[in-house]
Amino acid sequence: MYGLFLIVVLVVVGGAIAFIGDRLGSKVGKKKLTIFGLRPKHTSVLVTILTGISITTMTLAVMTTVSENVRTALFGMEQLRQTMAETENRLAYASRELENSKSEQAKTDAALAKTREDLEQLMEQRRELEQRADELQRGNDALEAAKAELLAENNNLASQNQGLADDNAKLNDDNTKLANDNKQLEDRNAYLTTGIQIMREGDITFRAGEVLASGVVKCGRSTEDTMNDLHSLTDVARENIASRLGSKATEQEKQIWILQSDYEYASQIISESQDDMIVRIVSVGNLLRGEDVRTVLQLYRNKRVFSDGELIATKSIHVDVNKEEEVNAAMTGFLQDVNGIATQKGVLPDPITGNVGVIEGEEIYNAINGLRAARGNATIYAYAKGACEVFGPLRIRLKIIASGVIGAF
Repeated sequence: MYGLFLIVVLVVVGGAIAFIGDRLGSKVGKKKLTIFGLRPKHTSVLVTILTGISITTMTLAVMTTVSENVRTALFGMEQLRQTMAETENRLAYASRELENSKSEQAKTDAALAKTREDLEQLMEQRRELEQRADELQRGNDALEAAKAELLAENNNLASQNQGLADDNAKLNDDNTKLANDNKQLEDRNAYLTTGIQIMREGDITFRAGEVLASGVVKCGRSTEDTMNDLHSLTDVARENIASRLGSKATEQEKQIWILQSDYEYASQIISESQDDMIVRIVSVGNLLRGEDVRTVLQLYRNKRVFSDGELIATKSIHVDVNKEEEVNAAMTGFLQDVNGIATQKGVLPDPITGNVGVIEGEEIYNAINGLRAARGNATIYAYAKGACEVFGPLRIRLKIIASGVIGAF
């Protein structure tokens, strides 16, 4: 509306000035008026020129008066250009700052993603440690329960022995008609005393921590299938016990004592695990002949520790080959080092012997001969002979290298 109004005003003012100029020009022409001594014709032309100038002047005056944009265009164009140039410079600077900010944000996002990944790994390690702590706590609780039962049974036998001793003292004061009863009580007292001695230092059939049976149980199956595998492993332990004790073993001696809750918990752990689990049935204490076999379940994640042909250990050896004991000691020490390295890497050792693997006698014999051929100055290498998992056993291949002499065994 404002622009339309401005156009109308300009048209009206221009028309009015043109009309006035035309009237003046006509009068000047009719009356032959002169201005500044000019001829009438020239005077008429001058009036027309002044009329055009007036129209332009009035148009600019009106536009300048009523429109701030016109004033800016006529008198502030240079300042407007400077302002636009400054604005463009600030916009370019802001754009560069925005690009820098985006680059910094990308770096920050990458660092944040790496931090989150590290945090997830730490959380996974924490969960594994907590699970291991729970397993150890359950094993400790089972041992404490077995210890409490043994102490209670020992106290009960001691109390019975004391009671029998008191009864025996009273019977000695009775008449001879109670002699046979006294003899029976003395025999029973001797039997119980022998039982207490056996409890303290007697015939131990299985040592504390001894593995009665072990095997790998598949993960990711139902708890029922896993429970069946655990019971099958228990049957294997019973067969091993019967083989250890011989044909004279009683049914009581073949019984294995495992809490049902341990079975259920182990089945749940294995079923929910992402890895196959190694299950060991281990005696919780020194077990005597005639006792129920008290055991606990131990669980370990199964994984590959060594690949076939992988180098396990190496050692430079300098021995006097003329001294048999020095050669044997060097070889034994190296094999102990290999055993320690394999244990640190995760191979489960035997709880009693601490060994993790086997080596053939011929392998050792050939290695010793190679060491002698190198005159006692050589480097010995131990390689995995076949893939080895946590369950073991680790089989090794020995290799002797001397100056200019190579012997592989």
